[in-house]
Formats: sequence, structure tokens, C-alpha cells
Amino acid sequence: MNGARTAGIRGNGIKGTGKALMKKREQTLAGALGLLMGAGLVPAAMAQEPAAAEATPAEKVEASQSNAAASAAQTSAVTIALIQLMIKEGLISLDKAQALLDAAEREAAASRSRMQPAPSTTVRVPYVPETVKNQIREELRKEITEQAKAERWVAPGSVPGWVDRLEWGGDFRLRYHGDYLDSGNYPFQPDLQGINDDGGVTDTEGFPLINTTQDRQRLRYRGRLSLAAQVSEAVKVNFSLASGEDNGPVSTNKTLGDYMRKDAIWLDRAYIQARLAPGLELVGGRMANPFYSTELVWDTDLNPEGVALKGSFDLGGKDSGNTLFASAGAFPLQEYSTRSDRWLYAGQLGGSFDLGGAKAKLGLAYYDFQDVQSEKNAAGGSRLKDYTRPVLINQGNSVFNMRTDGLTTLAGLASEFRLVNLTAQVEVPLGDGKMVRVTGDYVKNVAFDQDEIDRLRDEPGGKGGDTGWQLKVAGGDAKVAQRHDWDLALAYRYIEPDAVLDVFNDSDFGVYGGTDLEGFVLEANYGVSANTWLGLKWLSSDTIERAPIASDVILLDLNARF
Repeated sequence: MNGARTAGIRGNGIKGTGKALMKKREQTLAGALGLLMGAGLVPAAMAQEPAAAEATPAEKVEASQSNAAASAAQTSAVTIALIQLMIKEGLISLDKAQALLDAAEREAAASRSRMQPAPSTTVRVPYVPETVKNQIREELRKEITEQAKAERWVAPGSVPGWVDRLEWGGDFRLRYHGDYLDSGNYPFQPDLQGINDDGGVTDTEGFPLINTTQDRQRLRYRGRLSLAAQVSEAVKVNFSLASGEDNGPVSTNKTLGDYMRKDAIWLDRAYIQARLAPGLELVGGRMANPFYSTELVWDTDLNPEGVALKGSFDLGGKDSGNTLFASAGAFPLQEYSTRSDRWLYAGQLGGSFDLGGAKAKLGLAYYDFQDVQSEKNAAGGSRLKDYTRPVLINQGNSVFNMRTDGLTTLAGLASEFRLVNLTAQVEVPLGDGKMVRVTGDYVKNVAFDQDEIDRLRDEPGGKGGDTGWQLKVAGGDAKVAQRHDWDLALAYRYIEPDAVLDVFNDSDFGVYGGTDLEGFVLEANYGVSANTWLGLKWLSSDTIERAPIASDVILLDLNARF
């Protein structure tokens, strides 16, 4: 009985103990599975918890990164503790435990690899709300726009500031040029420039001649382009390009009719202007003519080379209309390496005055041409003085043969030139933009010496002369700039042979220009459009002292400027 009770008790105890052990093992296994899932070693599908609501993609990414980080941190400690517990409870053998440890280590290593930071080349851009983006964009736009306006590189309708310091200009003229010569003209007028260009000619071979009897018609053009750069408040640099037959000083015309060959462009002006003080300016280079003058002395296309000082002074205030002016300059004519150079020294005083509506302008100038007179070679055929021949020579000035060999001829200038020039103008307004303008010009060569000319010639020759003058009356618009603007002018001109140098005055008067001429000039201009006009000029002249040569020159122009 005791044995049965004992057996029953043992049986009941054994039976109860086995159930308790099984329950304990189930609890341990459930805890182990939870730890395995927490460590990422058991799939989450084995969990018996209800499924959570579907997360958004961003939440899934965030949760995945968070779980991965936690899993990687817990793997080593939790997994080892769990496997030790399973061995202790007899759930797995040592071999299986080792296999689990190896698998756990591999998974931990893989997790650590996935958690490595992105390569340094990867750029991570944080999320920026759209409102913040718009605000940043607007602030940047305002800042850049303000800078652009200040520096003037993108503001609408504007250009960089340096462009405002450049001033472009120019003009174009298409011309019909007709030379009409009297059939009774003297036919054997020597070409003095041709003689000297050849280094002299042999008398027995004859002289080259200019055309004095054959009419000539030409189609010509003139093109000029100028640029002025305001370097600073006090300094300005100027350049001008121009067309032309050659590098002569007084013409920029180009004659058409040379089998379509390309034409040359010449540097017509290149000079600097520097303001030294209020009303005082230094000019240097190949410049616009700094002297108040007319075509009697200087051709309008002439641009002197050298340096000049110009000053002006307002009388009675800036707006009084009364101004005194003065100019002085030094201009090299010919530079020698071993001899004295040829120069022009010049000065002028004048003024502009308001006469109660009418305007007046007056200028008194002195021009001293140094060493332009040629020298005669010594008797016996010497040529040591040939270098004193003029580099440029035209028609009109008194000349002589520099050679003494009796066989050859080389043309030399017989007179010196020191000119006193008085120029005056009065302009009277007529209303509606119209005016009448009267201009008078008088020049006298105070260095002229007829006895010296006769001595150099050593033979009978034509009479010289030292005086020139011109009177011109003009009416119409002060400047032809718009459609229907117009002006008319009539002038009479008288120039004795040695009144001025014949290579620098008007090149159209008398066909070849020069001196020893008298005659009329009639001209008219009419505006056909803004800055575009037609021009007509008739120049009729006769020689004074030379053999008779009468000519009429007709110029018909289409002009445009910009």
C-alpha cells in the first residue's frame, strides 16, 4: 500500500514534473524566438502579433534604417546570451549552437557593412520645403539684379559702362567729279611733282606734263569712320580711318575704275586730348586742324601732325556767348637724320562774340614754315643741295631749277613762307532756324621776296605774289541735318602764287588745287532725309601769272553721316 502510494505519488509527480518542464521549455522557446526576431535572426513572419497598418515608403525607409541600427548594436550580446540559454535548457546541442553563433556573426558583419557611411562623392541633399525654396530664389534674384544694375551688365536697355565712354561717328560721300578745261589752255604745263619723284629729268627727254586741255569725268567716293574714347574725365583719345588714292595730305577721295581691285584704308587721325586745367587743353598726334580758318589756307581734309596747346576763356560768364581763344602748335614737316628738320610753328588768337542776336568770330593767325625754301646747287653740276627739294609740290608757287649742269631739271621752291592770316565771320539769324553768314579771309606771306626769287632762277621767270583773300556769303540752315534743310553759298577767291603753300590749301579749286588762281565758287546743299543730303558745287577759276589755264569743276555729291 505504501509502495502503491509511493508509486502513485511518484507517478503523479513524474507526470506533473514533465508537464511543467514542457511548459517551461515552451516559454523559453517563445522568449528565444522573440530575442531571435529582435536580433534579426528569425523572420518576422513567425510573430503571432496582429499586423500593423501599412506604413508609407518614407516611414518604411526610416524604420528600416532604425531597426538595422538597433539590430547591429544588439546582435553580438543578445545572440550569444540566447544561445547559451538554449544550451543550458537542452534545446540544442553544442554543434548546432556553434552553427548558430557562426550564422549570427555573418549576419552581424553583413549588417555592419550595410551601415557603412556613403562614399565621399555622394552628395546628400536635405529636404527643403517649397516655400523656403521660393524665398531663397527671390532673395537671390533681388541681389543679382541690384548688382547687375550697379555694374550695368544686364539691366534692360543698358550696356556696360565702358561702352558709354566710346563715341562712334563717320560719313560717306558718293561723288560725280567733272573737270571741264578750256580748249585754248596752255598745253605744256610741267608736272612738277612728277619731275621730283623721278629725281630730276633730262631736258632733252622732255618734262612730264599735266592735263590742261582734256575734259575728265570720274565717279569717286569718300568713306570715314571715327572713334573717340573718353579714357578719363580729363583725357580723350581719337582715331579716324579714311579712304583715299594715296597718303597725300589733302584728299580722301577714291576714284572708281581700277578693275574692281580692293581699296586702301588710311589712318587719317590718331591723337590724344588732355585737359591740363579748366579751359586749357594739350593735343598731340595726327589731329583735327586746331586753327580757325577757311580753304584759302587749309584744305578741309587736312589733319596736321604734331602737338598743339589750345585755350579758351569765357567773358562775362559761361552763358554770355563771348569767348576768347588761343592756339599754338609745333608740327614737323620733314624729319632728317643728319640735317635740320623742317617744321611749321603756328599760333592764333581770336574770339567769339554775341552781338545781340548776331554772332561774330575773329581769328588772327601766324604760320612760320621753317626751311621749306630750296637751295641752288653749286656751279659745275653739284647735286649736294638736291635734298632741299620739296617732298610735295603742286601748281602755283614760284619754282626754279636747282640743277646747274645745264642738262637736267629738279624743281625747288623759290620763296620762304611766313603767313599772317586774318579770318572773320558774322552770322545773322533770320528765324525758323535760318541764317545769313558772311565770311572774309585774308592772308599775306610776309617772307615773300621777289628779288630772291629772281636770283635763284637766274633767268627770266614769272612774277610771284604774296597775297590771297576770299569773301563768302552763305544763307539757309546753319547745318543741313533734316529733310528739306538747305543752304546756298557764293564765294570769290583770289590767291597769288606765293600767298600760301600750294600743297595744303583747297585741292579742288583749279582742277589740281594750288595757288596763282582766281575765281568763283557756288555751292548748294539740300536734305533728302535725316543726316542725308545732296550737294552741288561749281568751282570756276583762271590762272593769274602763269600761262593761261581756265577750268570749271562740277561736284555732285550724295552725303550721309552717322
